[in-house]
Amino acid sequence: MIKALLIPLFFLFFSGCVDKKNVIFIDNMGLCSKSVATLYINSVEMQNNSQTFNVTKDEVTLSLINALKETNCFVVSTSKIDSVHSLESKSDYLLDAKVSLSQDKQVIEENFFKKVEKEKIIMLISLLAHNQTTTVSANTKSELTIDKSKILGFKTEADTVGDKSTLLKNATKKVSIALNDGFIKIR
Repeated sequence: MIKALLIPLFFLFFSGCVDKKNVIFIDNMGLCSKSVATLYINSVEMQNNSQTFNVTKDEVTLSLINALKETNCFVVSTSKIDSVHSLESKSDYLLDAKVSLSQDKQVIEENFFKKVEKEKIIMLISLLAHNQTTTVSANTKSELTIDKSKILGFKTEADTVGDKSTLLKNATKKVSIALNDGFIKIR
C-alpha cells in the first residue's frame, strides 16, 4: 500500500525537476587574428523594466568589455575621450551602448497539483561605434525563459545569479560578434 502511494509521489517530484532550461554556448573567442579597431567606451545607457532581475550599468559594461576583448578583434579602453575629434587614429572609435531589459510573465493553472509559471527575460543591446568618418552599428536580442512551476505548492529552485550571468554573457557575446561583422562590411 505504501509503495502504491510512493510511486506517484516520486513521479510527481521528479517530473518537476526535469524541466531545466538549456543554455546555449555562444563562441566568440578569437574571431580575428589581429585587432581591427580600438574602442573607447563613451556611454552605456540602461533601461531596466524587469521586476526580478536587477542588472546594473557596471555589470553590463564589464560583460561587454570582456566579450569584445574575447573576440581578439578589438582593443577596449575605458579612458574618457572628450569627442571624436580627440581620437588619434582612423581605427579609433567611440562606443555608445544602449541596453534594454524587459520581463514577461505567464501563469497557467494546469491542475490542482501543478501550476506552470514561466518568465521570459529579454535583453536588447544596441552598439554604435563612431569616429569622424565612419559609423558601425550592431544590435542583438537575447532571451532566457525561466520555468518557475510549482508542484504540490513547492517551487523549483531558482538560480537568479546564474540566470543573470547567462543572459548577460549571451547578449554581450552576440553583440560582439555582430559588431565584428559590421567592421568586416566596412573594410
